[in-house]
Order: sequence, then C-alpha cells, then structure tokens
Amino acid sequence: MKTIKLLFITLIIAAMLIPESLEAQSWGGRRKPGFWDNWSINGNVGLTSFFGDLSVYDSEIMEKLTKESGPAMGFIMSKYFNDKIGVSGQLLFGSLKGENTAGTSFESSVVEYNFHVRLELINTIFPDNLSNFGVNLYGGLGQFIFQTTKWQKVDGQQQESIKDTGTPEFVYFIGTGLQYKFIDKIGVSLDMALRQAKNDYIDYEVKNSNNDYYTYVSFGVTYYIESFKKTSYRGGRGRYTRGKVHGRVPMRRRR
Repeated sequence: MKTIKLLFITLIIAAMLIPESLEAQSWGGRRKPGFWDNWSINGNVGLTSFFGDLSVYDSEIMEKLTKESGPAMGFIMSKYFNDKIGVSGQLLFGSLKGENTAGTSFESSVVEYNFHVRLELINTIFPDNLSNFGVNLYGGLGQFIFQTTKWQKVDGQQQESIKDTGTPEFVYFIGTGLQYKFIDKIGVSLDMALRQAKNDYIDYEVKNSNNDYYTYVSFGVTYYIESFKKTSYRGGRGRYTRGKVHGRVPMRRRR
C-alpha cells in the first residue's frame, strides 16, 4: 500500500514543520502548557473490517460491514503540545472474518497497541479558529497479535486450522476523524483508519504475496484533561482557553 506510506510520511513531515508555540487567546497573558497539561482519554466502539485473500466484498460497503466485519473497541490517550499537534497511544481489541467464493472462511481475534501522531487540520489552516468542531489526520506504527481459525473443505470434509501468532507482528496505519466538544470536558468523535499488516496470514491464507490489511470505523467519547496538576487558579487571568467558545477575549470595563 504505497498510498498509506506516502500519507504517513507526509503527516510526519507536517508535524515537524508546525511550530510548537502555543497561540492561546486569553485575557491578561499566555500560559505555556507543560508536560502534564492538555491530555485526553477516548473510549471508542465500532467495527473492524478485513481486506485480503479471503474477502469478496472489498468494493461493497454495506456487505463489507455486515459480512466481513466484527465488533471492536479501543482506548486512546493523547497529549497535545499545542492546538495543532499531538501524540497518542492506542489499545485496540477487534475481530475479523471473511470468506471466498470457494467456501473457505475464517474468523480472527486481534489485539493491537500503537503509537501515532495527530494533526488538527482546522486549527492548522485557520490559526484563529474558536470552533468546538475539529478534523484530525493521524498516522503511526504499532504491533498486533491475533489468533485465526480457518474452515476449508478438503475431499468433501470440513477441516479446521488454527493460526496463533505467538509473537507480535508490525502494523502501520493512517486515519482521519471528526471531533466535537459539546461541553468543556466532554466530546464525541467519529474515526476511520486503514491498517496495513506486515504479513499475509491474518486469514491463514497465503497467496499472491500481498499483505493483509483491515480498517477500524468507530464512534467514541472523549474526556479532556486540562492538567493533571492541581492549580490554585480557577479561570483567572492567563488561563489557557484556546479553541473554546467561552475563551473569547472579554470586553474591557469603561473607566
């Protein structure tokens, strides 16, 4: 998947070129965030869909989601250095399934952990954006383990084969997501990511020397943590309010 590699490299280059200076709009000054500031935790559920030798609905969205997909759930912890760039770690539990026209089928359970970079597109294009709506582009690398059960007819008999990785396999991916913060600390997200496995036997069917890949489409809820440190101020001067509706500069009092 050369397209995934190209997009991933582009994302990394963009992340390095974006300045990490905080462009916070606040009343009375700026407060530069530290390591323990600007974190978030996201819990998400959705579907993982398989693309490989044992898949026949790659170009049919509804059939792919209903016949070659399985339930999945994940957790993401993110740290934002400013309103444009951040890094995240993710733990994903998914299930995959598929079948070919000859009647060979499989089911697989997948556990993945990864590290990725996130780029907030709206804040990058419009530095003075104050909307609670966001669009993210992200990409990263990780490892996954899986256990696959394959069923195949041989001489009229149904045979069952089990493949267990035993050791983690590498995966790289790129994705995009929509976010909306409807109150100060809570938001919702809708994401889709395409993941390229560095092997061709998730479905226990090695053919054509093409690596398998899978997607994860999810809906999530995000909890935003302004800081893990206890502070003595409560919304006073210099508080970081970038990207929040209530963070607009207030009118000065007449003297």
